[in-house]
Amino acid sequence: MKTNLIRIKLSLLAVTALFFTACENNDPMPDTAEANYVMSLRTMGANDESSDYLLVADDLMSGEISAQGNGVELVGWNYIGKYGGTYFSFGYDLNECVGYKIVNNELQEQGKFVFERFDVMNPIDNNTFMAIGAPWGGGSYDCQLQVVDISDISIAKTVLHPIYVSFDPDSSYVQLNAWPTASYVDGNKFYVSFYTLNGQSWITPSTDTAYISVYSYPEFEYIKTMKDARTGPIGYYGNQPCILKDESGDHYTLSSGSYSAGFTKVMKGSAILKIDSGADEFDANYFFDVESTGYRVTSATYVSNGLAVANVISTTIDNAAGKESQWGLFSEVTPLLNTAVIDLYNKKVTLVNDVPLHGGQYQTPFLVENGKVFVSVNNGTDAHIYQVDPVTATAVKGAKLIGNQFQGLYAN
Repeated sequence: MKTNLIRIKLSLLAVTALFFTACENNDPMPDTAEANYVMSLRTMGANDESSDYLLVADDLMSGEISAQGNGVELVGWNYIGKYGGTYFSFGYDLNECVGYKIVNNELQEQGKFVFERFDVMNPIDNNTFMAIGAPWGGGSYDCQLQVVDISDISIAKTVLHPIYVSFDPDSSYVQLNAWPTASYVDGNKFYVSFYTLNGQSWITPSTDTAYISVYSYPEFEYIKTMKDARTGPIGYYGNQPCILKDESGDHYTLSSGSYSAGFTKVMKGSAILKIDSGADEFDANYFFDVESTGYRVTSATYVSNGLAVANVISTTIDNAAGKESQWGLFSEVTPLLNTAVIDLYNKKVTLVNDVPLHGGQYQTPFLVENGKVFVSVNNGTDAHIYQVDPVTATAVKGAKLIGNQFQGLYAN
């Protein structure tokens, strides 16, 4: 009898332990969001003051993406970039560059430094990126060509040099600033696109030529300035993606010819030019007259096989809205932009009708992943991510953004 009681007690203990183990196994595990993507989200608060956040997301095509309890709040107004596996915020309240990496699905600060001017940032290689500081308001006309070391998160080299010297055609004694818009390294050459403006008034009196200055690399010694009078300036203010590189290493440049992009005078239509790999002249045999399609191209990203996904604005809308609002492309309140697929090889523009008319951005972000392109779309009422298929020129609406737009989006 005593032995049986012991066996019963042991059985009860085993059942009890099994019960509690089962209960523990059925308890919901805490959710750990996979950091599949890193995004900079801009939100608007009271008195039209914006706040920038750097956050992680595991899915772009469903639900909502919010900064609530997610990521880090950045100081002030920021540009964002990913270089060599490190995410950088460029804050303009403190003139501070901060580097972050993903550790255990969370953003962790790796280091920071103070800069004087960063206006255009572009990759060089896995170890460094370029940050060009443009002169504001006249005075010095030197640009700061700065090489940033990614691992050290510090400025490794600075070269001061005017990109180009020109004068106001209506006032020959007034020197114009050369405002950089993009840059890239090709072999032993460094290329910088720019446009000319009055650094105090932001008037653009001369917009009849596309310019790119060429330097030696890595010395950054000035070689020449390439010019093409078939179209106007390449790119515009705000570090926009305006130079595309295809599989052959050739580069295609975007000239918007847009009033809404901040130009006070438009002298040539929107067009795309080509620079063959390693060349220091524009390809005289290539000219894509985008203006003739009824649209102007403002920014784009290259996908493959000559196809790019772009923001475009109709000439009718631009001619009306742009003259009323010099910086209309940057406003979400008044949507002006269409999404389109641009065929660089066959010189075609195809609207993506699934994407509504939407407002523009500073540093327009695109993410290319598995042949699709993710874009940020704010139609003036709400904001969503859209996934664009460049082959079919169709799109699918994705996650809702609890904010104005994403300023940067990267696959981790």
